[in-house]
Amino acid sequence: MIEFLKSTLGGKKVLILGFGREGKSSLNFLVNNINDIEIGIADSDPELINDPLISGFDNSQLFFGDDYLRSINEYEFVFKSPGVKLSSGMLDSGIEISSQTSLFLDFYHKQTIGVSGTKGKSTTCSLIYFLLSKNHKKTVLLGNIGKPAFDFIDKIDQETIIVYELSAHQLENIKTSPDIAVLLNIFPEHLDYFTSFESYRNAKLNLLKYQNENSYSIVSEDIEIENGIEKNIQYFGYKENNYAFLKDYTIIIGKEDPKVYNCINLQIKGRHNMLNVMAAILALEFKGLSAEDSFKYLNEFEPLHHRLEFVGNFSGVNFYNDSISTIPESTIEAIKTIGKVDILLLGGFDRGLEYGYLAKFLINQQIKTFVFFGKAGKRIFGMLSGLGVDKNKLFMASDMEGAFRIISENAFENSICLLSPAASSYDQYKNFEHRGDAFKKLASGFSRG
Repeated sequence: MIEFLKSTLGGKKVLILGFGREGKSSLNFLVNNINDIEIGIADSDPELINDPLISGFDNSQLFFGDDYLRSINEYEFVFKSPGVKLSSGMLDSGIEISSQTSLFLDFYHKQTIGVSGTKGKSTTCSLIYFLLSKNHKKTVLLGNIGKPAFDFIDKIDQETIIVYELSAHQLENIKTSPDIAVLLNIFPEHLDYFTSFESYRNAKLNLLKYQNENSYSIVSEDIEIENGIEKNIQYFGYKENNYAFLKDYTIIIGKEDPKVYNCINLQIKGRHNMLNVMAAILALEFKGLSAEDSFKYLNEFEPLHHRLEFVGNFSGVNFYNDSISTIPESTIEAIKTIGKVDILLLGGFDRGLEYGYLAKFLINQQIKTFVFFGKAGKRIFGMLSGLGVDKNKLFMASDMEGAFRIISENAFENSICLLSPAASSYDQYKNFEHRGDAFKKLASGFSRG
């Protein structure tokens, strides 16, 4: 891989566009492995110019603040971090836009299980990695889960199975698909970046688009695959004509001599997680692990943080943290999984998602107290009020501390409080983990009024 990157980048002017976790990873790799390149660094955050990683760089190589894109056309090759948006017509011809993901897949695609979907990526990737490890396979877990791909190059040999979590942002500009691709679901998300659901969906479908006749895909029954993309696809879901399907709490895999697994003792709860389990098992079959090899260890797999995470019982109240929920569909699944929710925390940054069907779902639940945040919360508040929900059940909170004051006044013995916002956290928090940690900290010190 290092020799491949030397041949690709050697002698070029390279701009690292976006200096977050992945941008810093790219800089570290390039500085330590490729000598004959000229590096520039650009980011919209002016404070990052003080990062000690770039203390030795000349100011002529650093572009930070509102006009961070001012010198992009002075470079031949651009490492674009996920989520950095470029307008059409901004670039001169001949400038190559790429990323860690694109270059990594160009070289390692034959060894890679790539997983994407609006929801469930991290759980499914972590489960695949867990089952590979339990079955004594050499493996690495990387990507959107918070582990930049370049950080793992020295840990990969020809026998290593790479489990790669891939976001729509990472898939947007790839030209090579992983040989085993898992596409869990596609719901409207990140429309502030992609501007339309269709462009977001097309980015997700790049996961399959560049596969060849020797590649394999595991795809949800709900996703329609266009002609020209489909290769060797195994569908999963609820329909009994799928290669794998869910019936009640039972996973059934295969047409001839089907393998059956009862999900009742899984530590990860909910139908959505049973679908994730099914997708993971199918992916592993293409790497030589039988369904039975996976079944042996499934009950040992523990839920990830911020995903229907039981925080604890404090002052008689059961707190659940589902901060990962940034779309209405996942909030609905969380409520269905818990079965009874008394206090629900909703809202945050408003990206223009459709909340009408969530509101109609909520009015048929027995939720006694709704606490809303941000502009998204204000919009859902208005919908529920318009549908006739008692306004004494509806509360706006300015922050998480304010929410807990409302919870204290409305909670009762053995009540269930769920944070499942159906909205992004970026109005008040760095990310969903930051939001979930704030919720957990306040829950751990909670007392009823």
